[in-house]
Amino acid sequence: MPYKVSWYQPQRIAVIQVEGLLTTPEVQSLIADAGTYVAEGTPLVHFLVDTRTLQKVESVPEALKVVQGNPPHPNMGWMIVVGKMNPLVKFFLDFVGLLTKSRYRRFDAMPEALTFLKEIDGTLVLG
Repeated sequence: MPYKVSWYQPQRIAVIQVEGLLTTPEVQSLIADAGTYVAEGTPLVHFLVDTRTLQKVESVPEALKVVQGNPPHPNMGWMIVVGKMNPLVKFFLDFVGLLTKSRYRRFDAMPEALTFLKEIDGTLVLG
């Protein structure tokens, strides 16, 4: 599986590490797993999406259909994408942010992403 989800700060910040080739069924599975984290977490639940080793989304149009069919959970916080990426993956992730009308930002490095989260959500405890 080209992704892994875990808690960075239990119940508040989840990390999704994505690598290699991401297929449409995997996008669907990732969305379901993220929804479980949001439902089990304490609002607002933020996501750090680590794309530093993501090479390609197999079918951008099909993946966008999957995303569009799964509106964000009301307890969803910010989706922070971390990592320099190829232009097609960047386009896909930016478009996902627009389609879902979610709180979305992109940073090249994890420290920048964490600094941003600290600034926008004072209830987080980050080391």
